[in-house]
Formats: sequence, structure tokens, C-alpha cells
Amino acid sequence: MPRPQPQSAFHTPLNTILGTEANVRLLRVLVLADTPVAAGELARRANLGRTSIYPALETLEFAEIVEFVGAGAQRQVAFSDRHPLARAIRALFRAEAERVDTFVSKLRESLGTLRPQPISAWLDGLDEPISLFIIADPRELGQQADEVSRLLGSIERANHVHIELRAMTRSELTSLPSAQERRLEEVVLLGGVPPVALLPQAPRTRATNLSMHSRHDEKARLLGVAVAEKLKRDPGLVPKARRHVTQRLKRASPQERKELMEWKRLLESTQPARLRRFLVASTDRATRLRQTLPLLEILNPREREAVLESENDSEARAAVTHR
Repeated sequence: MPRPQPQSAFHTPLNTILGTEANVRLLRVLVLADTPVAAGELARRANLGRTSIYPALETLEFAEIVEFVGAGAQRQVAFSDRHPLARAIRALFRAEAERVDTFVSKLRESLGTLRPQPISAWLDGLDEPISLFIIADPRELGQQADEVSRLLGSIERANHVHIELRAMTRSELTSLPSAQERRLEEVVLLGGVPPVALLPQAPRTRATNLSMHSRHDEKARLLGVAVAEKLKRDPGLVPKARRHVTQRLKRASPQERKELMEWKRLLESTQPARLRRFLVASTDRATRLRQTLPLLEILNPREREAVLESENDSEARAAVTHR
């Protein structure tokens, strides 16, 4: 196959200007910033490595679409409005940003029609699949989740995007591991109380963090106890769990996919009695896999809330047997 011949930088300048993802990311930041940006901050906003941005900046400077301002440690990077295509490139990135703003505004407007309103609603960033979280009272969670799912249909079609709904109670939010809690500080709030404000506010020392991690593992084990009890009473719930894992695999991140594949193998090859024992085991593998417990869908919102409030195995079992 013949090698493609290089094209003229004058005739096809966009080949150079938009030729790599790094170029596009850096230009997006500079266009939307409207002011010069220091290299370190530019790398952070573009989510690129500090050293990796310099080859891209060299290319963009050569194309005269960016320029360096200042000197030495004070040197910054700016988008150059003197380039003949500057206005068109600026309009392109602004149109991209406006599309996202319109999408978020439409979501806020749609969620604003819910009665009662969720305690909190937010997007966990805007990377696909987009995750929409809502926190609601356990008695209203199921109904609100159904209503939100109905509202999302038209928004997904209009924006050619998939939105994954995650409905939970306040107790479930407060049982998140600390790594996920930190993400709550950077969410796109759609309504209600910022989720970080719903977390315990006590200062965290290293000992506190270890204590909270142990508490989270114990709560996850109690959820496993409750799921095992339901499976004991109705082994027919296992196929439902397998279908749920299959659906989640289609939208999972690489790390979550790894965990879900382990669950898929367990659900397909493990006898019900052995599976129930695994759900409550204290092994490292069982503890790790309980962090992505896909069988949690077996519990309804009220049962989950009751299990998370339980203090021991007997209370967790009673939460799903309604004794």
C-alpha cells in the first residue's frame, strides 16, 4: 500500500493544527480560557502529562495558532487570534462547549419537574457512559428512579448519548469508600444538596481513614449476607443477577469490567450453596469483589437501606426476611 503523500501546510493547515488528540485538548483549554495559561495548569486542565504537552505545543506554535507570552518561569501559553482560522477554530470549540451546557441545562430542567424533588442529583463527570446519580428517601426511591428513567429517553435520543442512572439512598452514599468520596467534590450538580455535604464531616486522620475503610468492608459484607439469604430462599434470582452483569459489562470502565468478568465466571460456574458461602466469606478475593457486588440489584431500596443500618448478620438477614 503506497504511503500517503504529505499535504501542503498552507492548503490543509488543519491537518497540523488538529492532527493529534493532544493538540485538540490543548486548543480546547486555551480557547475556552480566553487568557494565557501556565504550562502546568494547561496540562492539568487538558488531563495530559506535564512533559507530554511540549511536543504538541511546539507543533501548534510552528502552525502559529498558539504563542508563548512572557519569559522564564512566568512564561504562559495563549491562543493566537492573529491566525486566519482563529475565529473558525474558536467558534468550533465554543459550539462544542455550548452543546454540553445545553445538555446539562436540559437535564436540570427535566429533573426540576420531579415531585418530590430528590435530595441530591448530579453527574459524575461527562465521560461516557455518563453516570447520573440521585439520592432519595427509601420510600420514594423506586418511583423516582422510574420517573427519571422515563425523562432520560428523549434527552438521550436528542444528544446521541447513553446515561446510566444510579439511584441510591443517603445511607448507601455514606458507605462509599474514601476514593469515591473524593470524586464527589468535583461533580456536576443538577439539583438538591451537593452530595459532599451529605457525608460525615468529622476530620479524618490516618486512623480514621482505616476505621472507615473497615466499616465500609463490613457494610459490604452485611449486604452479602442479605443477598445470600435471598438466594437461599429463591435460587431463581441467580439468572437475574447474570443478566444484570451482562448489561453492566456493556458500559463498564476497564477496572469495573475486570471485576464484573470475575462475577460472571462465578455466577456461571458456582453452585448456589458455594456462591452463598462466597458472598459472606472473609477472604481477600471475596472482600474485593463485594465492592462491585452486582447481586445488589436483588435487594429492593428499602431492603438495602435496612441492611446498611443493621449492625450484625442476624439484623441483615431480618432486613430481607421482614422478621
